[in-house]
Amino acid sequence: MLERDNRRWKKADQDGDMACSLEEFQAFLHPEEYEHMKDIVSQETMEDIDKDKDGFVSLKEYIGDMYNPDEGGEEPEWVETERQQFTEFRDKNKDGKMDLEEVKQWILPDDYNHAEAEAKHLIYESDDDKDGMLSKEEILNHHDKFVGSQVTDWGDALTRHDEF
Repeated sequence: MLERDNRRWKKADQDGDMACSLEEFQAFLHPEEYEHMKDIVSQETMEDIDKDKDGFVSLKEYIGDMYNPDEGGEEPEWVETERQQFTEFRDKNKDGKMDLEEVKQWILPDDYNHAEAEAKHLIYESDDDKDGMLSKEEILNHHDKFVGSQVTDWGDALTRHDEF
């Protein structure tokens, strides 16, 4: 863990002074939001999922990261969908495994907007009446989700906003 944090810190420290500017600290904490940090995110993901340490993510490792068949019971339908995703879309060169570049494209696709995705997630999780809008009550009922979200600047935006 310490080696991983050191590697991430060195990449975040763009001026090499080993001091912590706000932007460098944010890059350290949320590397997926910074272009110069995206290789670190891919590398860390590869290290987490590549159980046999061969430098690739096999279909078994990919599925195993999301579903453990030892849990018993019938395999959920989404597992087969993920197998198809791996075969048809994730494994771009069709060699039966994902290399580091394929992992990067999976984890950090070029057309993905993190803030928009997080906002949609917050609405989906908090819109109790499923009307596509959040009421003050719904936000208050799910306060923990909002204060833990980067979209609301970890809750700070909730104290500045006056539309309530």
